[in-house]
Amino acid sequence: MVMKSHTIFILILLLLNGCDGGNVEEALNADTTDESASDLISFFEKADPNLKKLAKTASDALDQENFVVAVQTINQLRAYGGKLTTDQFMVVSEAGVNIQNAMIEAAERGDKKAQTILNMQSAGRRN
Repeated sequence: MVMKSHTIFILILLLLNGCDGGNVEEALNADTTDESASDLISFFEKADPNLKKLAKTASDALDQENFVVAVQTINQLRAYGGKLTTDQFMVVSEAGVNIQNAMIEAAERGDKKAQTILNMQSAGRRN
């Protein structure tokens, strides 16, 4: 359900922005946290230094499976939505989806920290 709503949102955004589909297609094809980590580096290479630093922090956190830091920095990047290019926004959105999927997989393998984060997110959505 969450994945469908993210996909619909992304498609609407693409239509509204009239993008050419070049780099955005690459951003939409990130299926893993490893791919998202790489995209965060490449798509923020020429960004404002603060945004670039956040993207690097998120990328490093994804590489280390540090879900707490990854979620926090992705949320911080989302807060800068007006300053992000369409491509950057797409990369951040896909990274968010990939983090969620990675946390679900980790929780299913018994990772207590991942399960705790998922529980907190679920509780936050209910309130």
